[in-house]
Amino acid sequence: MTKFYSAEGELCEWGTFDAVRKHLEKQFEETVFDQGSGMTAQELEKEIEHYLLDNNSQPKVIQKAEIYHIIVTRGQIAVDPLDWFADKLDHGNILRKLTGIWQAQVEANHLPHETAWLKQAKNIGAVDAVFDLGHLTPGWKFLFDNGLQGLLVKAKESRNAFGELITREQEDFYLALDIVYLSTIEFANRLSVLANQMITEFPQYRLHLSEISESLNNITQKPPKTLHEALQLYYLMHQQIEMEGEYVRSMGGFDRLMYPYYKADIESGRLTQTQAKELIKFFWTKFFANTKGRDNGKNFFFGGQYPDGSSAVNELSYLALEAYEELKTTDPKLSVRFCKNTPKKFLKRVSDIIRNGQTSFVLINDEVAVPALVRRGKTLEEARSYTLIGCYEPAVEGKEIACNMSIRVNLAKCVELAQNNGTDPMCGIKFGPRTGDEREFKSFDEFYEACLQQLDYQVEEAMECIRAFENYWPEINPSPLLAGTFIDCLERGKDVGQQGPKYNNTGCMGSCLANAVDSLISVKHLVFDEKRVTMEELNKALKNDYVGFEQLRQYILHRLPKWGNDNPEADLYGKKISDWYTSKVNNSRNNRGGWFQASMFSLTYRWSFGKCTGALADGRKAGTPLSPGLNAMTGMDTKGVTALINSVSKLDFLEIPNGSVLDINLHPSAINGSEGLDAFVALIKTYFAKGGYALQFNIFDTEMLREAQRFPERYATLQIRVTGWNVYFITLSEYEQNQFIEENKHTF
Repeated sequence: MTKFYSAEGELCEWGTFDAVRKHLEKQFEETVFDQGSGMTAQELEKEIEHYLLDNNSQPKVIQKAEIYHIIVTRGQIAVDPLDWFADKLDHGNILRKLTGIWQAQVEANHLPHETAWLKQAKNIGAVDAVFDLGHLTPGWKFLFDNGLQGLLVKAKESRNAFGELITREQEDFYLALDIVYLSTIEFANRLSVLANQMITEFPQYRLHLSEISESLNNITQKPPKTLHEALQLYYLMHQQIEMEGEYVRSMGGFDRLMYPYYKADIESGRLTQTQAKELIKFFWTKFFANTKGRDNGKNFFFGGQYPDGSSAVNELSYLALEAYEELKTTDPKLSVRFCKNTPKKFLKRVSDIIRNGQTSFVLINDEVAVPALVRRGKTLEEARSYTLIGCYEPAVEGKEIACNMSIRVNLAKCVELAQNNGTDPMCGIKFGPRTGDEREFKSFDEFYEACLQQLDYQVEEAMECIRAFENYWPEINPSPLLAGTFIDCLERGKDVGQQGPKYNNTGCMGSCLANAVDSLISVKHLVFDEKRVTMEELNKALKNDYVGFEQLRQYILHRLPKWGNDNPEADLYGKKISDWYTSKVNNSRNNRGGWFQASMFSLTYRWSFGKCTGALADGRKAGTPLSPGLNAMTGMDTKGVTALINSVSKLDFLEIPNGSVLDINLHPSAINGSEGLDAFVALIKTYFAKGGYALQFNIFDTEMLREAQRFPERYATLQIRVTGWNVYFITLSEYEQNQFIEENKHTF
């Protein structure tokens, strides 16, 4: 058994995590790099400036690879003897900065119109679209199965298969891949040597440092064989790919990826369950240390099914959940996939953890997610192997670059623009097409058609801009290290930005559905059905932010149908808008040989869009937040959670392949005790049985939140599911805390 020495030099075996946890959580703030191991980040920047001056004519992919080589082979490194894993490199985010420079050059030289349109669309709160390099994931299983050397072998075999038919671009790709993978192997060896050298300086940690050194040395030569080696390779490649310029937004299926190594260790006696759990804690703490819970969280998924349809839940699934429950952390975040073969015990276990306050979970329904992916062209086996990227967006692991969050569309904006003939009322800018003067609509159907024309313009223009950016991916962010984890990239000799993976899709998110539905319903009733006001009079009320029209506003808020209450009329238009939007998106090609794919949720865009959206016909005032996710507008779901589920489940989630989510807030008393847990599980099953895609929860009462404001030291670990990620409540600003309380007080 591996031995470990405490900071005081006392010999111990395992069980050190709690003693060193605070140190581990600060490991990226207090890193002490070995000064004799190489160049500082500032020195590297100067070296790279000289390189770029001398090699500016080289293909971008070669420049990227050579700079990567300089950084990882010459930069200062560090090994922490209190950690189980070595990974630290003083790289100064040089490559990420370079990507920004290259993108700015492309925007200025080739895409000025597209860049200007996207800026204006964002400023008026209609569309927020970007060239998305942040929702990607490596081919984890392919990486673990082959190891670093194995990927080089695969690349060489593929290159040789082309013979004399190989193109210049393919030659450049294979050369770049060789450079980055050989450099990564050299980097791991540098860490291994340093760990071994540190034994002389820190003899009290000799066995621990020896284990780190051996693990690093092993993964440079062959695929990982032990849980420690697999976790070491896992985090090393996460760090290196992010350094290359991408954001790794999914770590794949933890229990299915790590189970073979865990099982081999347990059966051989190399590890006990307790020791394996401690390794997992050390591993996961690195992600929290990187973010302190401030970012969106690193997504690991659990459960689901294997390609043959059998349940992927295993012994490690439960052990890892136990480790997570004990950590009480906000990062990483866990997604849990459920299918008809998932053990009831597993669903109950996850539900119990959530109700006890660890709400950093999203629950996904495989019975919807899998056929939705099949409908979009994936094989059944591939669809069953999907991973969750970012918050809750599915993609086929190892075969798809999905760019899930390229476009975010404010669905409510189409109603506002239709009421104003394509002009944004807050800033006076003409943004949409001329779809008719407010006084000239003869029927609600005419007005509804104008809304769809406005939405069509927003979506089509945004897609056209992103198509233009996609043409320049190889110039903006060549990614040979990431590409090396995709078998299709290796076989085709193409980078991820050159249509190398099998599937190359682009996500388009529809947000704030409730505001669009409720505003349409208001116009229908007030102007056309009841003739209570004219469109001109309604617009006057909106332009005055309902000042002087409070009676009308109260009528709108409390007397007209609202989305989320199982109301047939509201639900009809919810489905009509969703169906139109998803059909438009899903039937549009991108410029990477793939398709746009629709999602429906809001994230924090409900706030940023809300700030730029004027008063709406649904009674919402100007500049205030829009509706969350697929939910009703805040305070408008007056019929309870069952009615909310009934409304949302009328949407066709098979046509929302890029994901969606329903947020449910529950008071702790509603799910207390054994009967409460059974009721909680039944609620989840009900939504899934009705065809819902995903759920996430908050379990608290607002009085607890107010007390946490007064006595933050008592609530250091109180978690809040803000949207697709969790935060500690006390880390929010007072404004954010108050807003959260205000938005949820009606629930309890």
